[in-house]
Amino acid sequence: MRQPKGEYGYIRSQKRSYLLLTVIGFLIIMILYIIDRYVFTKGNVLLLITALFALPEAQFLVKYILYRQYKEGKEEVYRKFEEISDRLVYLSSLVVVRGKKTLFYQIAVVSDKEIILLIDEKKTRKQVLEYKELIEKLIKPKGYLAQVKVYNDEQAMYSYIITQVSTLLNNVDTNNQVDLANVLLDNSI
Repeated sequence: MRQPKGEYGYIRSQKRSYLLLTVIGFLIIMILYIIDRYVFTKGNVLLLITALFALPEAQFLVKYILYRQYKEGKEEVYRKFEEISDRLVYLSSLVVVRGKKTLFYQIAVVSDKEIILLIDEKKTRKQVLEYKELIEKLIKPKGYLAQVKVYNDEQAMYSYIITQVSTLLNNVDTNNQVDLANVLLDNSI
């Protein structure tokens, strides 16, 4: 079953779906080719259909290869963040595409005033700033003034949310919060 974008398990479900579509498509192409080659020896009707079938098949293969490079964080880490407060929006496994840049965020926590993101711990300080700038470039043209914080350390992000963000959740503008989350989802694949 395919997971909705932004929920934990989305990357895994996309990998499975596109791998399954790739395998099924390849089998259909092979069957059509064999039938055309050995049953209809005079015409090339099925050969044309087989060639046309190869185009979407190639797209499925490319999408599988694209998703294969991303690995979701640990589910227990995502669930730990979810338990902080039900007034925050939690997103998982966001592959954000902006121009020629494709960046992967393991977890996004969205309040009405902040977007806090977790990336791979192997990323450098310079890469953390690049990931932050990308999200700022997504939200500012749309008129949102939310502060963006990017962490490559899960424990530091968790501490920040517990001590800073969760204490300021009394008067949350849920419309702004949902709009910010939708900006992230709309710009991710």
